Amino acid sequence: MPYYRLYFLDRRGRFGRVEGFAAQDDAIAIRQAEGHGETVKELWCGGRRVKQWSGGEKAA
Repeated sequence: MPYYRLYFLDRRGRFGRVEGFAAQDDAIAIRQAEGHGETVKELWCGGRRVKQWSGGEKAA
C-alpha cells in the first residue's frame, strides 16, 4: 500500500507540519487529506506531488 505525506505550508510557503499515512490509491489519499481542513497543503507520494491545495478551496 502506498505511503503518502501531507505537508502543511505556512504563510510564507514553507513546509511546517507533516503527517504521513498509507492509502490504497491517490483518490483515497486525497479524500483523507481533505479531512484536514481548508489550509495550504500538499500531498506527496514518494517524489511525486499528488495534489496541492491553496487554502479555502475544495478539491474537485
